[in-house]
Amino acid sequence: MSKSIGNALASKKKVSKNQVVFFDYRDERKLKRFINDQGKIIPRRITGLSAKEQNLLTHSVKWARFLAIIPYVADEYK
Repeated sequence: MSKSIGNALASKKKVSKNQVVFFDYRDERKLKRFINDQGKIIPRRITGLSAKEQNLLTHSVKWARFLAIIPYVADEYK
């Protein structure tokens, strides 16, 4: 059976390419946009970020987790 990828492509959270992307580890609202329900970082093929931007995002999320600004896992998975 082949999987339908129509819904996966339609649900991409693309970031506008004309704006400068800067991820601050203190901006909880912006970082939570790129984290799923389980607390995992959403991959670049879904977010539409470049490799450099995804690396900056990952570093910011990990630093925010270390400083307890955002949780490592969601409450329902604890």
